[in-house]
Amino acid sequence: MRQIVPPITVAQKILGKQKRDISTPYRLTTHCVQVERPEGVLFYHTLTGELLLLSREEAAALENLSGPVPPALEALVSKWFLRPEGADDMALADQVLDIARRFEKDDGVLTKYLIFTTTACNARCFYCYEAGWENSTMTERTARTAGEYIAGHCGGRPVKLTWFGGEPLVNAKAIDAITDSLRKQGVEFRSVMTTNGYLFDEGLVRRAKDAWNLQQTQITLDGTEEIYNARKAYVHPEGSPFRRVLGNIGLLLDAGVPVKIRLNMDEDNERDLYTLVDQLADRFGETPGFSVYPAGLRDNTGSVPKSYTEEKRLDYVQKLRSLRAYAESKGIAEREPLRRGLRVNACEGDNDKFSIITPEGKLSRCEYCRGSAVWGSVFSEERDEEVLRQWKEFRRSGEACRDCAIYPQCLRLKKCPNWPDHCSPMERQLREDEIHWRVLGAYEDRKAANEV
Repeated sequence: MRQIVPPITVAQKILGKQKRDISTPYRLTTHCVQVERPEGVLFYHTLTGELLLLSREEAAALENLSGPVPPALEALVSKWFLRPEGADDMALADQVLDIARRFEKDDGVLTKYLIFTTTACNARCFYCYEAGWENSTMTERTARTAGEYIAGHCGGRPVKLTWFGGEPLVNAKAIDAITDSLRKQGVEFRSVMTTNGYLFDEGLVRRAKDAWNLQQTQITLDGTEEIYNARKAYVHPEGSPFRRVLGNIGLLLDAGVPVKIRLNMDEDNERDLYTLVDQLADRFGETPGFSVYPAGLRDNTGSVPKSYTEEKRLDYVQKLRSLRAYAESKGIAEREPLRRGLRVNACEGDNDKFSIITPEGKLSRCEYCRGSAVWGSVFSEERDEEVLRQWKEFRRSGEACRDCAIYPQCLRLKKCPNWPDHCSPMERQLREDEIHWRVLGAYEDRKAANEV
């Protein structure tokens, strides 16, 4: 048995070591994800965050545990991997997360922002969830006021900015105004961007790197050249948008700005994305900072078509899994780290340190919602406390959650427009797959560093 990743510090402080009762039979905790490797089996505790590598013999003994705990597995009791028969794992997770939330006090400091520079875009993607929204672009006055608001509410701490749209580069002047304002006020900041990448050029890349402190971009690619150009439907394109975007990816990487590619997949482009992965691996596979990850296009707006049967929905997940594995085999799959903090927020929507700034300067809780999530403005200190309260209400856990391995890392807000009241097998599989790849990535990274 080897420890690959230690437990989360806060979880360890809250739980301490579980005491062993020699008169009680034990079984494996519900909150454990297992990943097979040639060297053995990885066991990841989704509540404590600890990752262990067990030999195949130890794993087999654990699965077939009955009677007293073998000496070789006694450490798993103190680590909470083994729980007494009849223990309520769900209640334990709820208790630990409730205590952790009490540590997270709202001190009025905001250090994370998602900023809509505009809702306008130079592309016409058929699946855009903002289709039908009225175009609105941030003025220079609003941008500078936003910079002043950010500086006045960060408590002197570093700030992270995410540039969003529409296409944020349609209004690069707003980014200039905000970052210039922050710099003049002595605020330390870094930024990331979600962009289609088309509007970059050498000068703008230099500006992004030096003036905006851009540290990562996410760019969506829907397929190889012909398919990409058709699906993105750029307004007044010059030449091939696909070639231009790939060239700009190269400019960003050469400037030291990591690029993460989102591979949007549906039934029409699934097979073509494998060819795209080959092309991307050939061109950027050896370049530090480049990665890809697949994501499903669903109902054109973000959810799997409601007409799909559950069997077809699970097949959809399998296709995403296969594409992810193929990108992994090419060495370009994104590797998100394991969570190193307890899951006390469902998303940024209930995070006291975060806010969205709309093009009009409104403060909001959710980029998918319009007026219903607005709680304030950069032009005022007034706050709608009722909206803030509503965006902290969680959906009630169901009985299906009781035997779910990922329950400690799965929270749902009542106000969330993207997740339904109940968890379908497809949704559970998507979340389990995400943790699977994070576990695998953590293990492989430590192997590469000779730490295993």
